[in-house]
Order: sequence, then C-alpha cells, then structure tokens
Amino acid sequence: MRGCLFTLFLGAIVLVFVVYVGLPAGASALLTAGITAAGLQAGDTTVTVSSRPPTELLALHADRVRVQATHAAFRGLAIGSLDVVLGDVAVADRTAGTVDGELRDVTIPDIGGRTLTLAGITLSGGGGKVAASTTIAGSDAEGLLADAIEAGLGIRPSSVTLSAPDRVTVRLGSVVHARLRISAAGDLEAEILDGSEAGRTVILLPDGGDLPVHLTGVRVTSSGGLRLTGDLAMGLPGFPGG
Repeated sequence: MRGCLFTLFLGAIVLVFVVYVGLPAGASALLTAGITAAGLQAGDTTVTVSSRPPTELLALHADRVRVQATHAAFRGLAIGSLDVVLGDVAVADRTAGTVDGELRDVTIPDIGGRTLTLAGITLSGGGGKVAASTTIAGSDAEGLLADAIEAGLGIRPSSVTLSAPDRVTVRLGSVVHARLRISAAGDLEAEILDGSEAGRTVILLPDGGDLPVHLTGVRVTSSGGLRLTGDLAMGLPGFPGG
C-alpha cells in the first residue's frame, strides 16, 4: 500500500513538473527555433513563455511571451538589444494579440547614403498592426536633411536647423524656411515656405527610406531631434511578415 501511495505521489510530482516546467520550456524551445529560422541572429536569445493555467500550452496558446536578445542582426539591421513582450500568443500560428517592447541601438546601414544609428525603436499595439516610434538625433537629422535638400534642389545648404514643432530653417545663400510633413504615400516631405522656391515640396525620405517604419507622423522635439511615428514595416522575427 505504501509503495502504491509513493508511486502515485511521485507520479503527481512528475505531472506537476511537466505542466509547470516542461510545457513552458517546450513552448519556449518551439518559439526560439521559429525566431532563429526567421533570420534573427543574436549573441544570445531568451524566450520566456507563461500561461495561466499552464495547461493552455497544450493547445499551443500562451498568455505571455517575452523575447530578449543582444548583439542581434535581422533584415539588415544591427540591434544592440531587444526586449519585446507578446500577449495572447497562438504559438503554432505565431500570432500575437498585443505587442509591447523596444529595440535599442539600432544601426541602419544606408539611409540616404549614410549609416544611421537610432537610440531606440519603441513598439506597441498588436494584431495585424504594430505601431513604431523613434527619434533621429538632431545632428544626424540635419545631415540627412542637408543631403536630401541638395539632391532635390541641386544646392548644398550651408546649415540646416530644426525647431519645434515642425519647422526647418535652411541657409542657401539666404535663409529659407520649410515645414515638415508626412504625405499620403508615407514620404517625409519639406514644404518650402518662402524664397524663390516657395511652394515647392522636397521629399526627404521616400516612405521612410530604409527605416523599418511606414511613416504617419513627424515632429521636432524640444532638443532638436526628429521624432518619427508610424507602423512597423517589417514583421517581428518568427511571426507573420517576419
């Protein structure tokens, strides 16, 4: 009798271990493999899966999946670190109801012929659309705008200054003012407000250029940075579009 009780007790412990440890570990391994197969290369990748009750993982559903990686590369981007939390995740379908997280120290090899490093890209939303926002540092933004103005007008400005909320002051022999905006096509544009080119529009970044964002909004921060918002233009690794 004691042996039977011990066997039942041991079986219960094993079952609890499988449910609370084995199922999350199995789901984590499945998602890690999918993320790696989707092209995310990283110095280390950690996928943490949780669900209440854990038995939901038997149906390949997770309440929460957290993906962390450092020294990563994905679709031409170099990413210092990423920390993204997915909610209401269908593991087999690789879909998520919610997304919240950030990519840090993102280097884009070619934006208008320049290498650009972004301090961070913040992600939020979920379902079929993930919102993304980032800020280009003032000096980098001014260099990008100077390049675009030279390409559009054939004249290299001697200086470019950004000021909140959406203004650009350009010195082209004389001082010219412009207003930043996002076109219906998602292009970052500057509308020239005065001077001989008044009324002309210069495209600064066509549909965000190689930024991983379909642009919907732009503003100049109080510190002179260029704040860009829009929808994530690439899928998260291991999920549809990734």
